[in-house]
Amino acid sequence: MEKAVIGLSPEINESPVQSFSWRINRTHASLQVQSIDLVIAPTGSTLGSSGVTSLPWPSELHEGLKWTGNNLNIRMFIEKALKDSGSPASLAIKLLIPQTSGYVAQSNIFETRFYTCPNVAAVASFIKPGEFIRGFAATGVDDPTSKLRALLSSTIGAMRASSDETISSWSALDALENELQNRMALHFLLPDPIPRKRVGLVFCPSNTMSYELLLHLGIDLVVFDEPGHFMEDSTGPAAHLRSSFHTLDFTPDDGLVQRLYEVMQSLRLDGLVSRIEPYFPILARVSAMLGIPSASEEHLIVATNKYLFRTIIQPKVAESHTAIKCMSTCELKGRLENRDEPLHIDYPVVVKPTQGHGSWGVLKATDESSLLAAVETATQLRMGPDRESNPYPEVLIEPYIGGPEIDINIAMLDGKILFSDVADNAPTPGDLDTLGESGSLDFQERLFMYPSRLPEAEQAQAREHLRECILHMGFRSGIFHCEARIRDSTMHYALHDDSGITDLVEVGSASNREPSTFVIEINCRPPGYFGLYATTRLYGVDLWGLYVLHAVCDEARYRALSVPFASGAQHDSAVVLILPEKGGIMKSEDPIPNLRKNNPALAACIPLYRNFYKVGDVVPSPADTRSEFTSIVNMESMLGREHLLKMVEDVRRQCVPLVE
Repeated sequence: MEKAVIGLSPEINESPVQSFSWRINRTHASLQVQSIDLVIAPTGSTLGSSGVTSLPWPSELHEGLKWTGNNLNIRMFIEKALKDSGSPASLAIKLLIPQTSGYVAQSNIFETRFYTCPNVAAVASFIKPGEFIRGFAATGVDDPTSKLRALLSSTIGAMRASSDETISSWSALDALENELQNRMALHFLLPDPIPRKRVGLVFCPSNTMSYELLLHLGIDLVVFDEPGHFMEDSTGPAAHLRSSFHTLDFTPDDGLVQRLYEVMQSLRLDGLVSRIEPYFPILARVSAMLGIPSASEEHLIVATNKYLFRTIIQPKVAESHTAIKCMSTCELKGRLENRDEPLHIDYPVVVKPTQGHGSWGVLKATDESSLLAAVETATQLRMGPDRESNPYPEVLIEPYIGGPEIDINIAMLDGKILFSDVADNAPTPGDLDTLGESGSLDFQERLFMYPSRLPEAEQAQAREHLRECILHMGFRSGIFHCEARIRDSTMHYALHDDSGITDLVEVGSASNREPSTFVIEINCRPPGYFGLYATTRLYGVDLWGLYVLHAVCDEARYRALSVPFASGAQHDSAVVLILPEKGGIMKSEDPIPNLRKNNPALAACIPLYRNFYKVGDVVPSPADTRSEFTSIVNMESMLGREHLLKMVEDVRRQCVPLVE
């Protein structure tokens, strides 16, 4: 351990003098950084005191992107930490220096990997995307102040340990060293230069953090959307997130492909992405015209049509039931009443649009009457870009398969799974045979729980089965958001008598059949924004970033950034979706600010939320085909799943919207 007593601000003669003590931790083969534990403590002296010198800050310090704020380099980080502490207690800071040379894959890598670390009060990266970082080499100087100066000049990231009066600063840094080994066992410094890429995004939802990530990846975003979009204004607050913005007529007619091509042909794009699935085959055709890589249009047509998907996957799920497609209730009624060859339906069945959005319009039918009503709802679903039309009226009717439902995200490369995560989808009205807010047996999700509580063997079987299905569909690489059920699972949902919480528990009597996977759908995209957020914080892997890297054919970074934390999920997490009980005028304010005031402990467990309606807005009825969630809330608990689910119930009670 070494020590220096110095002042930090040579320009201020009466600035406080700090005692700097540091130790160099051993290197780890799995890490590309080495850490320096630094403890800063006040001495009570000022810089004008006899014999006290100031720290000659290096003229060149590693710096992050300019727009990231007031932790641009290590000097700013330390000065801010001293200001924020506001107390005479010591500060514990872990400096991160490179032990290998390489090019930066992602410039906010330390923030991404330490977002939820309970031992960290602040974290910052001092690097730029694509920047070449040279591995640290000892200078051989003996003077402590010069040694400290050399270490600070090589620092590419830093973390301030959370203050805890029960342990020493050094003990806090020891705990943080263990977290470093858990969270940073990935290669973010790559051996080869990283060329700058440009990606085109067709339809751009207001998911700001996803676009900030592209800045940290050094990928230029080119947006294609409607006039009046929040990205359009070149001087607006979001202008820094995109390279350029372009409007065009998005009417889904025969001329759309040509219109897209004409707008894009001079923009030097390396790849195209979208969050709107019906556009995937269209963008594949445009990509072929532009000469940029893309998945096959033929494969994407199957992947984005639930009926075609079922006909392709049907043999792989060993189902004897046949999927049925129809265009209207009139057509279906005619087939049911056909005297020569009446259509036979084995109830219960699931009715869904062949091209839909989430689980909107997905209903359970238990008899002919409810079947016809469900088909009418599905055909009326407004899934066009304007949410006022339905250019995709086809409906799929397929058997209802019971068992716990899961969502699985898969990052695949050359047929191998690089990363996956599994979440539990809580039972819906369609599973419980109770009418939902829509007045139907719908399958609209209300709650996702991360990580899954199902046995690892069942999760592994589902992952492998989905991998085989993805290959069978014609894909070998990419990001896939999958939904499935575990038939004959060893677990089911039940009420816990001791806690009053409904969750997965072991089935009382074992089934004679082995658990198997029924695939509901495989989407060639990452999960929604809130699911993305949950997965990133749980595992340190941002699937949106991987999705874009795959689109621009950056295989090296796609592989490097798909490595999760060594110890897996770091906490329990939930995505809570709030539906209105009826339609009308929104009367209640955004509930979360009030929650922060009245229940700060509960509010502290909410890292992200979005309220979609303000007072006076018209809220569609849950039975309306334009219905939306009133709010979505991400929640986290370090105290276990039972604690998480109790908080979920608390939030639900306080987030019920008043609609009249």
